[in-house]
Amino acid sequence: MHFELSTEQQLLQQKVAEFCVHECPPEFETSLEQSDEFPEHLYRKMADNGFLKISFPKEYGGIDGNIMDIVLIAEQLAKNSYTAVNIYLVNVVFAGMIILNCGNDAQKKELLPKLLKGDIKFSFALTEPEAGSDARSIKSSAIAQGDHFLINGTKYWTTGASVADYIITVVLTSPVTDQSKLMSVFIVPTKSEGLKITPIPKLAGNAYPSCEVKFQNVSIAKENILGGIEWLNNGILQLFQTAEYERICVAASCLGGAETILKESTEFAKTRQQFNKPIIKFQAIQYALADIATQIEAMRWMTYHAAWMKSMGKDCFKEICMAKLFCSETLNDIARKGMQIFGGRGYSMEYRMQRYLRESYLSLYAGGTSEIQKNVIARSL
Repeated sequence: MHFELSTEQQLLQQKVAEFCVHECPPEFETSLEQSDEFPEHLYRKMADNGFLKISFPKEYGGIDGNIMDIVLIAEQLAKNSYTAVNIYLVNVVFAGMIILNCGNDAQKKELLPKLLKGDIKFSFALTEPEAGSDARSIKSSAIAQGDHFLINGTKYWTTGASVADYIITVVLTSPVTDQSKLMSVFIVPTKSEGLKITPIPKLAGNAYPSCEVKFQNVSIAKENILGGIEWLNNGILQLFQTAEYERICVAASCLGGAETILKESTEFAKTRQQFNKPIIKFQAIQYALADIATQIEAMRWMTYHAAWMKSMGKDCFKEICMAKLFCSETLNDIARKGMQIFGGRGYSMEYRMQRYLRESYLSLYAGGTSEIQKNVIARSL
């Protein structure tokens, strides 16, 4: 069994790490929390450095990378900036991958080159106020009106909607009772008349806002159905195409976040003095750090292994769900341990550890809750 990254992958890791040193150092996220302003320049810099194009075919301006490359980028970005990794995942994974895998030729030729250059941004709208884990219970609808559809309804937790050019939107499009057969996915321009986008205050990450999006008779051409008219009422199949990408990348971002917690906890333990010696000299602290380091190695290999399986075209939905479940739950445990190592200072807003704890909670829901992952895993046993 071969576990070493290729030379190209190691160079990619190094390039993203160097990018983070210059463009999103540790204090960057702190400044974003104070301003809550979307870092447009950061998105542009990611595009200029080629990070948006790595996993796309050359015909659209990409460089023919794969899911393992996306995982490595997500891990490195997450080490430095919660905002940066979420911008990357929403645009490249949630939107870019569903367009690449499910869009028709015209949509891919029109949208992907612009995305890869950083000229446009996307958001993804599935969740609703009463439809989260039960995605099939969505109520937003699109009713045919000649060559157009009128979309009505409300979406929730639509991350990046207020700064996006397009919202990939999942709606109902048929009166039949089996909702799994009547979903469709539309590419909705955010300048469409009848759209109202309102940011939702969050526990963390407000510089990249998650939004409530209300559709009030929003008129969308049938050409904006993802994949074309032949995919009308078959959107649930398109969603399955992207679930694996989303979950493995959430796992990767958890891995990156955990690595930063270990790094900063270790540095703090070496300098914090109690009873006339650094607290890293105490066995309780040593055990906590050892546990974190061990957990991170388990996170790394579950994530890398699942990504490798996906890149090889193997059936790996179970392994991806396992990685997402384990990494999200473990990140939250590691963040709590980091808080304990920092003691009272962890509770202070002057230290970043409290932010890592707040940021960690999103991983429990993004890509499906832990309970949903367990349902999927259990069904495969």
